[in-house]
Amino acid sequence: MNPTRRLLLRGALPTATLSLAFAGGLLRPAPVWAWTAPGSYQSQPSPVVFEMLQNLRTAQPIPSADIRIIVPSIAENGASVYLECSSMLPEVDGFVVFVDKNPNPLIGAFWIGPELVPELKTRIKLSQTSNVWVIARSRGQFFKASKMVIVTTGGCGVGLN
Repeated sequence: MNPTRRLLLRGALPTATLSLAFAGGLLRPAPVWAWTAPGSYQSQPSPVVFEMLQNLRTAQPIPSADIRIIVPSIAENGASVYLECSSMLPEVDGFVVFVDKNPNPLIGAFWIGPELVPELKTRIKLSQTSNVWVIARSRGQFFKASKMVIVTTGGCGVGLN
């Protein structure tokens, strides 16, 4: 007996079953939310982030030079753009990141605990050349800053529209 053949046949049935389940729509990925507290799982955003987003809907963010945004001016690949933001504002407890021309402009809302430094490092996706907005909440008020990112394709200026 050929052990390689046996191993292949043993793995073929589960693989085929899972493939058919995915194709038939029986197995679908579930929505994923940020981790909220040790040992707990919630199927919705944390109450603090939800409350921050609700307050932002009616707020008029004030332009601020105290929010520092580090993002490349020209991004060769819009699928993975490095973003770093920090704030010199007092008592910052949250960041909200938007991109103007994305299909879903809200990139993320982040709550920052009182003992943490108000700093965020992540990668974002840009569909085309647009502004990246960072809104910080400090003492219940919202402050904003933005930076333009030019998205090119393979180094060519395709994203300049």
